[in-house]
Amino acid sequence: MGLSLYDLFVGTLTLFGGLGALILLLVLFPRLARDFFHKLAELLGRRSAKVNAKLEVFREGIDQMHSSFTAYLSLRGLLALATGVVLTALAYAPRLLSGYVALRAIGIHAQFIDVLLLQTLITFLLYFAPTPGASGIGEILAALVMQVYVSPNLVPLYTLLWRFFVTYGTIISGSIVFYRWVRHGLRNLEADPAPAEA
Repeated sequence: MGLSLYDLFVGTLTLFGGLGALILLLVLFPRLARDFFHKLAELLGRRSAKVNAKLEVFREGIDQMHSSFTAYLSLRGLLALATGVVLTALAYAPRLLSGYVALRAIGIHAQFIDVLLLQTLITFLLYFAPTPGASGIGEILAALVMQVYVSPNLVPLYTLLWRFFVTYGTIISGSIVFYRWVRHGLRNLEADPAPAEA
């Protein structure tokens, strides 16, 4: 298509930034957003009684959205929002680094920034995958995009390592932590049983 890696990155970043700006507007101006969506529902509902009945659920959702976003308009809410952004950045760092790590694991050396740009594109496109956890589509997309660096005979190994770093490693480590928490909670229950009611 004649696009450079930087063009793909800028396009992806623009879409991410646009979605972020939209969410920020919803947080900062929840009343305007609520009024806009109510007007939109009213215009759509005028055409048909059936559509109007179905839009009633949409209107309830608008009001719930409004009350949720209004909760952020306080010091505590904005602090929670900022904390969420930082934690999300930490959570996405492994996803963006997984391609480079998988390449190095199979002995392929590539420019770190170039691979990071491609992983940003993959991460964005996976938001629109219709399968749970982008299973299947994620593997195909990762293999297609990274074929610039990975030879056809190494594609299956690269894809397996990529998926492990993106998903399976997190699931395994999370399962171990969760299992320990459950075992610790069960031990506490056994050691301190609730007193029987009289």
